[in-house]
Amino acid sequence: MASFKIVVPKVGSSNKLGTDARLYVLDEIVDAKEDWQANLMQTFVANNWAVETKMDSISDVETSEPVRARDDKGHYAADDASTPDANEAYEGGVKPKAAKKRAKKTTKKKSD
Repeated sequence: MASFKIVVPKVGSSNKLGTDARLYVLDEIVDAKEDWQANLMQTFVANNWAVETKMDSISDVETSEPVRARDDKGHYAADDASTPDANEAYEGGVKPKAAKKRAKKTTKKKSD
């Protein structure tokens, strides 16, 4: 099953026979569960009215900040160095990526 995101609001068929129509609104996610829906969405994609999404569901995307793991007393849990592929200090076992530091701008002084 493919899913598509509407990028331009357009009217399209809302049933298999094409006897009913509806407005597909901006940023709507359409799951093409049947062949007629897939064909309709392919037409939308061909006309740049929709794009195919490349994920199975919204749960595939992590939407929150990593959370520090805590022990029974509520203190932060430490990472176990004997397991290099997992970080026990964070829930889910993944350490957040460090923020990139910005380089300072240097200006040259004009010489007379």
